[in-house]
Amino acid sequence: MDRLLYKKDKLNLKNFFHRRIFLKGLFSFSLANSIERSIANDQLGGPYRDRFQSFRQTFRVEPDPEEARRIRNNIIKGRKLKKNLIKLVAPDIAENGNVVPINFSVNCSMDGEDYPKVVHILVLDNPFPEIAKFYFSKQSGSADLSIRIRMRQSSEVIAIAEMVNGKIGEDRLFVEVTIGACS
Repeated sequence: MDRLLYKKDKLNLKNFFHRRIFLKGLFSFSLANSIERSIANDQLGGPYRDRFQSFRQTFRVEPDPEEARRIRNNIIKGRKLKKNLIKLVAPDIAENGNVVPINFSVNCSMDGEDYPKVVHILVLDNPFPEIAKFYFSKQSGSADLSIRIRMRQSSEVIAIAEMVNGKIGEDRLFVEVTIGACS
């Protein structure tokens, strides 16, 4: 009798493992299928930022000046630019395009409605022109920043400041790059 009970338990274990393998296979298939659909519909990887987002890490993309102008116009949205709202400082000549030092400061008091909501940094001849966005609040203290950016070739660098009260300002400089990056 004990021997019969043992064989019965052994059969149940065998069926148990077959079910487990079947369920693992079914789960793996459904997971792979849902990931494939997400990739096909461009749902993976966060919000759509620009028209080259899915190719950013895979393919070499050439600069598109028309795309850079479109991005700039979408930020400005036809508003009148205020002079001397933002001051951009960059070198005239950068020896290495991998580390181009720039800094900007926004002319504001940082209290009430007089502080920048966001500052955009654009390099017009880069494959992906909008290279940085900086968000500020009243608690930021001051609206100035120093960073190092990558530039593929000699180009115009643009800093656009959008204020909380709706004003917008722009400053631009041309930077000559001797050894380019972003290739």
